[in-house]
Amino acid sequence: MSEVTAIAIGARSRPLPEAGLARVIEIAGLTDLKAAAARATTPLVWLVDAAAAPFADTLPALLEHTDAPAASLPVDSRGLPVETALGKIDDDDADTVLARIIEHRVPLRHTTVTSLLLERDLVAAVPPPDPQRFGRYADTEWTARVFARRPGMLVPASRVEFVPARAGSPLQAVRVARSGAWRRGEALRELHRTTLGRARRG
Repeated sequence: MSEVTAIAIGARSRPLPEAGLARVIEIAGLTDLKAAAARATTPLVWLVDAAAAPFADTLPALLEHTDAPAASLPVDSRGLPVETALGKIDDDDADTVLARIIEHRVPLRHTTVTSLLLERDLVAAVPPPDPQRFGRYADTEWTARVFARRPGMLVPASRVEFVPARAGSPLQAVRVARSGAWRRGEALRELHRTTLGRARRG
């Protein structure tokens, strides 16, 4: 029995694996996320970015962890983790981290929306991402708010091939930092990355 509605974000170049899906709802961008969740008829929704290419076992691996928002591990074409798309591991509580590692998952404070399985009602309860304000980092800011309600988990057994977007603007990074989604070290690293990227393009 199918139990998941996929919400495909952006124009995809290839279809999603159909196993386990009740339906696929296509949306233009993150601003349509809440409306799409309202149209879903299943308790769980699977958010998949257009730049992400799931494997046949991506969703089944996430479905083993439905008690929390579950994110796939973004990897490049060589199978190596894409660090800039991974998000931030929540390592404040060492005991919790160890307990989750035993469960084959890692707690997250925020992540990018590449492949994320979570409850439809949770998407509906949290105000949607704001790309106009946060630009490229809108999903990071949004998942920080989502995970504040229900702690998110990285599931390394679930992989998705992903081509990361370029860094956002310094102004967008400052806005995310002020939102509280990033801590000081994260904010400084991303500000350096955005500034360096602009210098190279210049």
